[in-house]
Amino acid sequence: MGALFLHQLHDHLKSLRFQLSLLVVLLFFAGNGVIYAWKMERLSRETASIAAQHERQYADSRTLRQAVEQSYQVLCPALGTEFMAEGGFNWFADAYTLPISQQGGPPVPANLRTTNNWMRKFDVIDWAFIVRIALSFLCIVLAYDAVGGEAESGTLRLVLANPLARGRFLAAKFLAHLAILLVAAVAGGLLSLLILSLQGAIVLDARLLQACLLFLLGTALYLAFFLSLSLAISALARTAAASLVLLVMAWAVLVVLIPQSSYLVGVRAVDPPENFWEKNVRLMEEARQALANAGIALRGPEAGRLDRFALEQRYTGRLQEAAEEAEQNVLRADEQLLRRYRVARSVNLISPGFAFQYSVEALLGTGLARRQHFFQQARRYRQELREFFRQYDAADPDSPHVYFLPAYMSARPLDPALIPRFREAPLSFGESLETGLVPLLVLALEAGLAGVLALWAFNRLDLTA
Repeated sequence: MGALFLHQLHDHLKSLRFQLSLLVVLLFFAGNGVIYAWKMERLSRETASIAAQHERQYADSRTLRQAVEQSYQVLCPALGTEFMAEGGFNWFADAYTLPISQQGGPPVPANLRTTNNWMRKFDVIDWAFIVRIALSFLCIVLAYDAVGGEAESGTLRLVLANPLARGRFLAAKFLAHLAILLVAAVAGGLLSLLILSLQGAIVLDARLLQACLLFLLGTALYLAFFLSLSLAISALARTAAASLVLLVMAWAVLVVLIPQSSYLVGVRAVDPPENFWEKNVRLMEEARQALANAGIALRGPEAGRLDRFALEQRYTGRLQEAAEEAEQNVLRADEQLLRRYRVARSVNLISPGFAFQYSVEALLGTGLARRQHFFQQARRYRQELREFFRQYDAADPDSPHVYFLPAYMSARPLDPALIPRFREAPLSFGESLETGLVPLLVLALEAGLAGVLALWAFNRLDLTA
């Protein structure tokens, strides 16, 4: 078996088919390195500019009233591994706008970085895309005649005339093909890393090494599926030409057709989300109109002291109820979008390419789990800010203590450095892996079933015909 493995490996290394395929793969990875060197430089520059702008906003909050008037924005930072698997970094909102005042409305998602809405849904050339498209097709290019071609030429009959079990022969073929594909993936990855590091876009450290190894693990599972499928169809078709046609058709269905149809399934299965912007504007207007009809209006700090700001407290209480309802509208609209995404994702899991995609996202801590984790922390940060402002206001005995109407809170000076800053807690590996457990299991199951199919097809292959 070892000799057969080494012989197959040697044949690949000296074959023009592999050499040309390797060149194409290296060009893909080189393109990835160049594109992401530009992109990550832009991201770094924009992130620094946005951070400086936010810090100026904090610095302008010289009094509590000024601080409460602000709408703070928090930005989802880049992980530095987007060149491997963007995981929706181009698609999802990258920030959250957090009004503090009762008159500012609910927190809402936002986009602060440069984006092109016409192009943001297109595939990006990250490592996951290269493996999902280029390397999966390379499996077919290298293995479509691995069994059928040798059966046609009579070589297979001669090899199996020796005391070699069919299972061991197939395992040697499989491992040799997988090894040469992983060599191509590693060579391409190293080229991409070299370009990115020379451009200063990444820092080669232990964290990045771990991410690369986890990515390679997902890649090995994915390539194992397509190799096993190629070997199975090569054995069933018996001829190289028929095998190539069948494999290209199977690849087109699994890698192109199913993912393209998943979006339509998601749209048809889940109703579109409501337009929360118009609904919330109408909701706040109705709240203010109801207050006006009830004769409840803001009277000014001096007039309100006569009854300890009873009307103002009722005013802000009604606005708080409307703001909470508006926030629920935002969350419901977001949940509706997520339901569409989850339905499409479930359809996509039929495709090994997207089982691989979602598995890699889980292993690297990107994708939907990261997006949800960030938005939950952003909403908690708003609560943290409000609690800080409430406590600061409570320490001023001269304040009307009407939360959160700026004119009715403390006028004392505020040191901007005391205002809590947002710090995203990274998604733990366990939390991320939990969301990717199903795709990982699906990918492993698909690879296992393809292996069983290959073994069954090879064992039933009749070499006497």
